Amino acid sequence: MNTNSLLQEYYKALREALQQIFTALTSVRKDTLTRLVLGGVMGGTATEIAQAVDMDYETVLKNLDKLANINLIKIVKEIVKDHPVQLIIDDTHNHKARALPVSRNGTQAFYCREHKRYEPAIQLLIIAIKDLYTNETYIITIIPYIPQKVAEILKERGEKAEYKTKIQLYLETLPTILNEYNVTTISFDSWYVNSKTLLPNTIGELKANSRVVEGDRHVPVAEFPEGEYLVEYLGTPIKLLVIDNYKDMGKRYFFSTNTKDTPEDIITTWENRWDIEVVIRELKALGLEKSSFLTWIRNKGFITLKALSLLLVLSFKYSLGLRLGAKRISRMIKSIYQSLGGIKKLFKRRKKT
Repeated sequence: MNTNSLLQEYYKALREALQQIFTALTSVRKDTLTRLVLGGVMGGTATEIAQAVDMDYETVLKNLDKLANINLIKIVKEIVKDHPVQLIIDDTHNHKARALPVSRNGTQAFYCREHKRYEPAIQLLIIAIKDLYTNETYIITIIPYIPQKVAEILKERGEKAEYKTKIQLYLETLPTILNEYNVTTISFDSWYVNSKTLLPNTIGELKANSRVVEGDRHVPVAEFPEGEYLVEYLGTPIKLLVIDNYKDMGKRYFFSTNTKDTPEDIITTWENRWDIEVVIRELKALGLEKSSFLTWIRNKGFITLKALSLLLVLSFKYSLGLRLGAKRISRMIKSIYQSLGGIKKLFKRRKKT
């Protein structure tokens, strides 16, 4: 395939990927959304986004406020249709190096193991789906949330701050997700396990000090030798799978609320859960942490923009069968954008060659 034909193929894939995002979005003008999403791929900060697509900086900021209310659930639904999906729940810290340790935009100080120091960050609840038909993974919800200690400090200052746990936020969002998607399994780590999250077809992990009921005994799972067990946890029957040395990480305690699941079912679903770690890294590779704003809604809008930009990158990547990371895909998209003459020429009707 010659260079021009390859460019045409990439151009078509880019256009189709953008069109998938447009289908479920009506709150932002199509041309403006094109600039913002492409800018989010090519630039890290709001300033870089504006420069990348020749957009006024103030216009970028105003549209971030509009993007804060975008429904990612419906956008991704247009892509996965009614395919069976696995729902994956996790959370991450969104580092904000220049932010105040505790401020009204939701930042807090926390100890970063990676950088070995205390840093300001915004906590994010991330919900993703893995399309079990295509094996592709997409983020469908990102919710910035204020931890209790931050909410208390803000209230002492006389500022408004609503505190909800990440489990509360997940459970509030879950009915909408179940209504939209063909969810076959739900997975999360031990931090999300409680009596309200032990729903049908849920697979997760228990902490070593978790006490289950076997017969008439309450037993810490750490006392069980390797094997499968039918027990009860927090009033819910579960299949407990104990593995002495899981991937050289020591003894682990996995469970499923579907007691008919095999050990292979449980481990396969658990290992699918790691896909959310990959998309979180890809999201940060596109510059999620490179901007910090004074208002909660603008930070949320910027986070949503980066999620839309990642969706564009993933749709483009999957359609072409590429095995590249988000950073390299973003450079490829930037090259296509520049080769075609920038934003004014990118979506003009092109003659077949």
